[in-house]
Amino acid sequence: MSPITHPVVDFFMLGFIAACSLVAGLFFFKFWRSTRDPLFLAFLVFFVVQGCTNAAILSLEHPNQGNLIVFVVRLLSVLVVLGAILRKNLARN
Repeated sequence: MSPITHPVVDFFMLGFIAACSLVAGLFFFKFWRSTRDPLFLAFLVFFVVQGCTNAAILSLEHPNQGNLIVFVVRLLSVLVVLGAILRKNLARN
């Protein structure tokens, strides 16, 4: 038996996740502004991109299906965080 999914619940959850991601981005913006640490800037970019892509998915005709452009944009945001982590760790040595 497969669970019954309602588009209204899907849209609500995507919107909620998008809003929470943008709020997390605001927190990292606050931390970055006070410290100027590039790692906080990378997390800011990550959460803003995640929130914007979740909001953009809401406008798609079939939001539950994969979209290559959304995947690539999200992958790039993860790579930004990974690059910032590597940069911070390599700078210590």
